[in-house]
Amino acid sequence: MLKIGQFSKYAKTTIKTLRHYDKIGLLKPAMIDADSRYRYYSIDQLETIRLISTYKKAGIPNDIIFKIIHLGENETELLNAQKQVLFKRAKEIEKALAQIDGLIDKKPSQNYSAEIKRVEKRLVYCCRGYIASTENIHDFVKTCTQELFKTNPDVKFSEPDYCCVIYPDDCYRESNVFIEYAQSVDRVGVDTEVLKFKEIKPITAISVLHHGSYDTLQDAYLYAINWASENGYELEGEPRERYINGKWNVKKEQDWLTELQFPIKEKNK
Repeated sequence: MLKIGQFSKYAKTTIKTLRHYDKIGLLKPAMIDADSRYRYYSIDQLETIRLISTYKKAGIPNDIIFKIIHLGENETELLNAQKQVLFKRAKEIEKALAQIDGLIDKKPSQNYSAEIKRVEKRLVYCCRGYIASTENIHDFVKTCTQELFKTNPDVKFSEPDYCCVIYPDDCYRESNVFIEYAQSVDRVGVDTEVLKFKEIKPITAISVLHHGSYDTLQDAYLYAINWASENGYELEGEPRERYINGKWNVKKEQDWLTELQFPIKEKNK
């Protein structure tokens, strides 16, 4: 048996860390002397602490290590799940670095321009529902499309095509987002619990094209609002987001293309 100090030296792990592992149940001493309260570790536990250290260097959290070592859960599945967490974190770090570079350079994320366009009334089918986050928009649209084809096989998308997403909620939400998806069609079909047919009204709108991540869509919103104010317009009604290119058809995030349509009217009218 090895005292905690000896074990610490051989394991290249601090006594403080060993005491922490003991507290959380990740690595308990093989024995604790009843009188002195000294902690003793077995030689076999050097292999356990080596494994723990290896997992820790790979960024694996303690709860996952515990499941692998003590509960015998599937190591490959747990490690692959953690890889996805790290991939997501790496993307977030990459975005943060790009934002910092933009702040240092004092450059806008992109150069916007606006145009006024007339969007005529359209016959559409609409789906309303909740999504976990804006990253799940395409999955929601796919589900709506499948429902249309299943329940209304004779209904086709119109030519020219038009589709958009609006957010009926009275505030912005990062999760559990309520959205409405509208897709133009060639005829009125049969309503279901999931989708409804209706005519959306014509609008005069500011059109702004946004390239890249949805995380910076607020820049396009700000540009459109400022442009409207500076040119004698005010916003009227819910803005529409049109996802022209996204992760469903292009690989690089910088190639995503979103059109924002802001219904407007002239001030004092």
